[in-house]
Amino acid sequence: MNDFIQNKVIPFAQKIENNFILSAISGAFMKVMPALLGGAVFSLFQGLPLGDWYTNFLSSTGISDALAVGVAVCNLTALYFIFALGYNLGEKFNVNPFQTAIVSLLSLLLVTPFSYNNVDSTNGAVTLIKNVIPVDNLGASGIFTAMLCGIIGAYVFAFAVNHNWKIKLPDSVPEMVSKPFEAVVPAFLVSALFLLVRSGFAVTSYGNIQNFIYTMVQAPLVSLGNSFPAMLISMLILLLLWWVGIHGTSVVLSVMMVIWMEPAITNLNNYMAGEPVTLVTTYMFFFVFCQFIGGPGCLFGLTCDMAIFAKSERFKAFGKVCFVPGMFNIVEPVIFGFPIVLNPIMFIPFILTPLVFMIIGYLLMVTGVVNIPALMLSVMTIPGPIAGFILGGGISLGIMIVIMCLLSCIIYYPFFKICDNQALEAEKKSNQEKTLEENKI
Repeated sequence: MNDFIQNKVIPFAQKIENNFILSAISGAFMKVMPALLGGAVFSLFQGLPLGDWYTNFLSSTGISDALAVGVAVCNLTALYFIFALGYNLGEKFNVNPFQTAIVSLLSLLLVTPFSYNNVDSTNGAVTLIKNVIPVDNLGASGIFTAMLCGIIGAYVFAFAVNHNWKIKLPDSVPEMVSKPFEAVVPAFLVSALFLLVRSGFAVTSYGNIQNFIYTMVQAPLVSLGNSFPAMLISMLILLLLWWVGIHGTSVVLSVMMVIWMEPAITNLNNYMAGEPVTLVTTYMFFFVFCQFIGGPGCLFGLTCDMAIFAKSERFKAFGKVCFVPGMFNIVEPVIFGFPIVLNPIMFIPFILTPLVFMIIGYLLMVTGVVNIPALMLSVMTIPGPIAGFILGGGISLGIMIVIMCLLSCIIYYPFFKICDNQALEAEKKSNQEKTLEENKI
């Protein structure tokens, strides 16, 4: 079993974790978080549950219209994402990252329609409005298209630059003037490619590449990936990777984030518009159980057990060191120092606790007992109960996280005591051996 893990599982997972394209995609999502958080701040003020007087106050003073900027911010997610993705890929390809980001953005805009059909709500008449960009294509539904355009555009641009397909000006021309000209030919090639793509899809029934990708690829993929069984399997893989010493969170999110982000943004938009939040299996739902109950494995309970119930000197000292970081979901010292990694005793609680909590949380949210997290956080070191409130889940989500933290203490306790007793016996044996050595002297 250990040979299989060492020779097959670990190398495969490391290849995924180290894949530069997946790494660039994951990093791009992290970079656009500030924009989403900006919208979340507006929505937080807009949705404070203070009663009708507060809603009327916002409307009468015009503040409500100003807060609606948050909706516009979130509706441009694909625009922010492709710029960040292009920048990351530029660094990976060793070409000017800012130029690569601009060209990636250009590639998306070249295939984006500059018109939309306006439907009259009274008589159903359809009017084609030109010289406008439908923001839907630059929002959550356009992320998959942005990802493909960003990767292809950046690759073609970098390929042309690295093969010196560029305009070379005389050495007498200042570098600040010559450098931009060197990107003209690569940028032209990218533009020509995506104009051909735009023209090709214009003669199909889909009209543009966004409609094609969303209909044929993104919607089915999101439907499959956002199913609860798929999320459970993802959590299981994440935990197994952590157990063998691999950063499972990075591996899983590098693949699944692009799928889970769209429904999360949809929830955020609905929340800001005052509409019901109905999508449970999202990026932030996953993070509630992956991060906000003490990190991977819901290890808050184990850190508490060490700090309170440890008898061995080893775990007494270790518990004091790990308790405060554990409150802020920093549990790598526990995973590698306890250790959880390849520890057969801790395998059962480490794997089963998050899975059971996720099932319980899903049922509570589907039945309406607990609010669905609607907002998003880029800071994952916020204590769980506080994070539950900030995520838009209110008191109910915060209480659920508190209860699960307490339950994790109970679940981990018997397994911890086995390890603690073993450490205590080892310490007693070591002390006895030291005493014998001293007596001999």
